[in-house]
Amino acid sequence: MLVGGGIVLTACVVLAVLYPRLSLLTLVALDVSNINGVIADHIGVSPYKPQLALAAFILLVMARRKMFRISFSPVLLGLLILFAGFCLSFVAAADPITAQDMLIADGRDILYFVVVFALILSTDQVKSVPAVAVLVLAAIAGLTVLHEFVLHNSGDLFGLSRVPLVQEGGALTPRHAGTSSDVNFWARLLILFTPMSLSLFAMSKAWLDRVLWAGCTVALLVGIYLTQSRGGFIALFVGVLVWALLAGGRYRKSLFYVPLALLVLVPLTGIGSRLATLIAITSDPTGTADPSVITRKRLQVDAWQMFLDRPVTGHGIGSYGVLFPSYDRVADYYQPVDIVVAAHNFYLEQAADGGIVLLLAWALFFGSVLFSALRSLLVARRQGNDTHRFLAIGVIGGIAGWLVASVFLHLSDFRALLLLAAMVAALDVQTRQRTQPAAPPDVSRVRLPTGRAWVLSFVAISVLSACGLVTVWATSEQTYSNSATLAVTPSSTELDPSTAYQLDVVSRGLIVPTLAKVLDASISVADLERQAAVSYPGAGAAISVTQSRLGGAIVVTVTASQEQAASDLGGAAVTLSKTQVSALQPGYQLTGTMAGPETVSAGGEWLILTLEVTFVLTAGLAALAGRRRAVSPSPSADPVLAGAL
Repeated sequence: MLVGGGIVLTACVVLAVLYPRLSLLTLVALDVSNINGVIADHIGVSPYKPQLALAAFILLVMARRKMFRISFSPVLLGLLILFAGFCLSFVAAADPITAQDMLIADGRDILYFVVVFALILSTDQVKSVPAVAVLVLAAIAGLTVLHEFVLHNSGDLFGLSRVPLVQEGGALTPRHAGTSSDVNFWARLLILFTPMSLSLFAMSKAWLDRVLWAGCTVALLVGIYLTQSRGGFIALFVGVLVWALLAGGRYRKSLFYVPLALLVLVPLTGIGSRLATLIAITSDPTGTADPSVITRKRLQVDAWQMFLDRPVTGHGIGSYGVLFPSYDRVADYYQPVDIVVAAHNFYLEQAADGGIVLLLAWALFFGSVLFSALRSLLVARRQGNDTHRFLAIGVIGGIAGWLVASVFLHLSDFRALLLLAAMVAALDVQTRQRTQPAAPPDVSRVRLPTGRAWVLSFVAISVLSACGLVTVWATSEQTYSNSATLAVTPSSTELDPSTAYQLDVVSRGLIVPTLAKVLDASISVADLERQAAVSYPGAGAAISVTQSRLGGAIVVTVTASQEQAASDLGGAAVTLSKTQVSALQPGYQLTGTMAGPETVSAGGEWLILTLEVTFVLTAGLAALAGRRRAVSPSPSADPVLAGAL
């Protein structure tokens, strides 16, 4: 078996190198459909990373064979800005370890975008990639239909048709999740590519092709219905509506029949009863409302409070799950959350994690995608190119549906979104190249733009960045931080009814914040030096007292430039805090000790930010300079390779 598997694997690698489009289409098909995850569930290893590495190697081979092509697209700049927003939120991360893991994962996803984008341009597969994505998703959606109406949900078809929810309020069928573990995420994924299926149907001329894409569209629509996703129904309607409006002709005229179709389909299919569970929360939030809707509202309220506490940079990517217990302390504290602890709203989640900065970065990314799609649509319409026109319309409709569905869901299918972005970026490049005057391409070698503007921009930004890094390094000082988490507990140990009431310091939200505010205002560094009977005049010591994110404790932190000062003054801070709380006689006491001095790097986080800004500005200016060079009437310029980064 090992020898046979090795031979098959070697043959696949050789075929992928000889036929790069095979590698591209396989990578897209297995990833967008999550078949890689199904394979990993069965054999314990996902083929995604080896596929991505093979695709990157194939790009190097194509460059050696003079077949590599890449060009500038606004989507590239939008994606760089988005990643810069991720990095900026890392500066104030509440959980640096989780934030770092997410940054690494996002970096791998951006590599996936670059590889797919370059392969689409190099192999000229602008139409084949969306076609393969629609085909594989429609096939799995068709399996869920077969699973429901023929096999009566027996088994899970080797992980290709999962049914995690059998009964739920207002749903007429069990809820299918396809290859995903969440029915709502599966619905959003199908919605992302349903308008593209309509585009493939509209651009087809042969009747066999029209039958194929019509069948795929029906399979996707029924697959979305079997998810019984309320937000999915609304998002599907918006996505198809946007598609029909942009498609024009008979497709736009068909919108006049939409009210009649809704009057028939909504009652018969049970969509109306499913959507009614969303309305119940406004009329009777404690009686007939769906418990999952109430829980989602609770999660979203906490995300909004996180945003209000730090509206500019947020708490760091991936911080919602860490901060949720502290923000949830005053709302249903004793009722556990029975769904995934997440914001269940893409916009609130990003606002809590990255604040206004990250929201603006996302807006620029989506703006670049929609701008490229609209430009491709307008140029293709002037050229009379129905293929490119309908592909652009499919992207716009899919993005519109995804954005609406994300009102009810947090981010999960980032690579599927990047796949659509790579499609429209390649489409934009090819559409613009058709408008340029024909010239014999010179592909003797891959040339990077070396114009004077590019060189001057690169040198200027590099010098400024180097000065900034030297300044950060020169002005940063090594400091030591000593902190203690002191629990607020009742001072009485007797068992009586009042003790039980006093124990509940979390839901009684004023107790701990009040004690923290009093201590922070009343304890100074001079008090600490008197308590410890020492003096550190040049240590630059400081003390802060805040409420712990756990809700029922306060955090006392002492910082100083000398390790011994942080240690001595930290112990004095704990003693003074306990003494002052006891002197207040509030019925509470503080328990806990200092953790010990830890080294704090003052300039490390700003080093990351400086490098990221340098990278984005240099890449953006280089791309713009290369783009100006590409449109200049130089006979030696290659319109395909000019603007390459």
